[in-house]
Amino acid sequence: MTHDFSVFGWANRPELRFLDLLIPWIFVIVVFGFLAAWLITAVLERTGLSRHIWHLPLFLLALVILLSSIVGFVCLP
Repeated sequence: MTHDFSVFGWANRPELRFLDLLIPWIFVIVVFGFLAAWLITAVLERTGLSRHIWHLPLFLLALVILLSSIVGFVCLP
């Protein structure tokens, strides 16, 4: 009997099967993080609050990384 252990206790991450295509969970997490960041940025643009942000594309990238990390910590498969 063999056991595969990694540093965090999981040997491998599961994938999401969609029409015989295996999609890694990290892709799903990043897509949700991007959509949430895009929605927040669109609301900031609509309300005019984006004028207080120095560099909007850099803010969007940082928000994608932040929200993807939060979604990844909460929804780790």
